[in-house]
Amino acid sequence: MKALILSGGGARGAYEAGVVDALVARETFDIVCGTSIGALNGMLVAQGMGGRLADLWLTLPGRKVAQLRPELAGIMRLWDGLHGIARAPLFTKPRHALAMLASIPELRIARRLRELRGLLDSAHVRAIVTEIADLAAVRHTFILGVTNLSTARGNAFAYFPPPLQAGSESFFFAEHDAQSITNANYVDAVCASAALPPAFEPVAIRCADGRTRIFADGGFTNNAPLRQAIDAGATEVTAIFVDPVAPIDVNHEVETMAHIASLMLEANTNRMLELDLKLTAHINDDVMEGNAPGKRFVKIRIIRPQEPLALPLLNFEDGAEITKLLELGRRDGERASLAVTPPAAATGS
Repeated sequence: MKALILSGGGARGAYEAGVVDALVARETFDIVCGTSIGALNGMLVAQGMGGRLADLWLTLPGRKVAQLRPELAGIMRLWDGLHGIARAPLFTKPRHALAMLASIPELRIARRLRELRGLLDSAHVRAIVTEIADLAAVRHTFILGVTNLSTARGNAFAYFPPPLQAGSESFFFAEHDAQSITNANYVDAVCASAALPPAFEPVAIRCADGRTRIFADGGFTNNAPLRQAIDAGATEVTAIFVDPVAPIDVNHEVETMAHIASLMLEANTNRMLELDLKLTAHINDDVMEGNAPGKRFVKIRIIRPQEPLALPLLNFEDGAEITKLLELGRRDGERASLAVTPPAAATGS
């Protein structure tokens, strides 16, 4: 069984979408696993809409995906007004003063700041997911990586369509705390996987045991659900990552909170991936030597950019850069697919 693993990476998921666009034109996958932005990309692939990913990404610059919550937007407008009054030429100060005064009524909602669990308005992401989500259209096993904040553990949501139900028993036995994706929680599960803190607020989901738990971005605990793909029966894995292999002697700039958060996430996900790949390699070696009863050899193909992608994690508004990443991903995907697939291969998604 062939599995496609789509990792997180924020706006850099445009590269991932480009790779997918090229792959699904030549290859089919039985299992789709996604985390964070990979959950959104994976949803389209699982629903047989992988060829429409590029079109979706080209619309994101106008969808206000990374817009501040109203509580924070009012404060920012007040700050801009104060800054304008202090720094602007004398003849423009009245205009800045009026803008500042106009923002003051909005501060009535600032008292909710202590209750905020995210800086950005999640409604825009939820609207996109809701427009696309159609569980009845899912034709591949679909697995989402999430972080269960209520238990402080990595977790997963999974759906096995009727023709693939045979694989569900062994998966849920191995992943005993995984949750089933249902019509009731499908949108919530995708949004939770993509709820990168502190940017987006976590999502409350009622679980199978009747208890409501809080879930957030899977990037911190399960950025590339390799183990879950294998537990679902994968024998061949294609994993797409949005970061190149990190050189040991790299020297990142560390200037802002955003830099710190991004680098902490990158370090954590790189370490998880390294450990998962080492474990799989050891198991493959044991299988080849006949020392791993009950295990199977898993072929792994990794597709990733050669150089770091310049687009910041939350910059979904740069349409020109998103277009560049889509094209870069498409070229890398075509190259990888042609390396293993004869030109006359059947197409699918």
